[in-house]
Amino acid sequence: MEQPGAIFVAAFVRSVAVLALEADAQVAWLGEKGFPLVDELALEFDDGFRLVPTFVERGWLNAAVLPALTEIDQNLSSMSGQHNAGLWHVEALAGRTEWDQVRASARTALALLA
Repeated sequence: MEQPGAIFVAAFVRSVAVLALEADAQVAWLGEKGFPLVDELALEFDDGFRLVPTFVERGWLNAAVLPALTEIDQNLSSMSGQHNAGLWHVEALAGRTEWDQVRASARTALALLA
C-alpha cells in the first residue's frame, strides 16, 4: 500500500475544521457535499485519525495536538451504537450536547493546528 501523502493530512485537517463549525454550517456543508447522513462528519475524521501517527512522524502535525484529536475521537466513539442512533440525525447537530462537546474539542484541536 502506498504511504499517505500530504493531501491526506490536508483532508484530515479539513475534517477537524468541519467538526468545529456551528451546527447550521455543518448542515450546509453536508448538503453542499451531497452527504445525506450526519455520520459522514465522523467518518471523514476517522479516516484521517488512523493516520495521525504517520502525520506526526513525518512532521506534518505537531504531537501537541494528539490529546485534542484523541478527545474528538473519544467523543465520537461514545456516540456510536444503536442506542445513540438519534445523535446521527441532522436535528441532533443543533440540539444535542454531545455535538457541542465534539465542536468544542475540534476547536481546541484547530487552535493547536494553526
